[in-house]
Amino acid sequence: MTSSRRASLALLSGLSLATALTACTAQADAGTADQANDSGYADGTYQATGNYESPAGKETIDVSVTLDGGVVSAVDVTPQATNPTSKTWQTAFASGVSDEVVGRSIDDVELDAVSGASLTTEGFTAALDEIAADARG
Repeated sequence: MTSSRRASLALLSGLSLATALTACTAQADAGTADQANDSGYADGTYQATGNYESPAGKETIDVSVTLDGGVVSAVDVTPQATNPTSKTWQTAFASGVSDEVVGRSIDDVELDAVSGASLTTEGFTAALDEIAADARG
C-alpha cells in the first residue's frame, strides 16, 4: 500500500470516528434534556382566563404562567373584574400570588386565599387547571 493511500485511509477512519462520536454526544445531550424535563409538562408560557362567582356576579381573571420542568417560574395575573369591590380583591390577589406559586410544581399549587382574596383564588385555580391541561399537550 502506498503511503498516500495509507494517509487517506487514516484520514477517512479519523473522520468516521469523529462523526460517530459527535452523533453519540448529540444523542446523549438530547437524552439529558428529555430526562431533565420528565415532569409531563411542556416548558413555555401559557395563558387562560378563570371564571368565578362573586357576590356581585360572574367575574373573570386572566392568568399567565411560565413553566420550566413542570415548575412555575413566573406568573402574571391581570384583573378583569367589572365590579369595583371585585377589582380591589383581584388587584390584591395579583400583587401577592407570585410569592405563593413561583418555584412550586404546578401539581403542588393549592391556594385558599391570597392577600385576603378567596373568591379570586377560585378563578385562578380554574385558569391554572386549564393551563396544566394545555401544558400536558
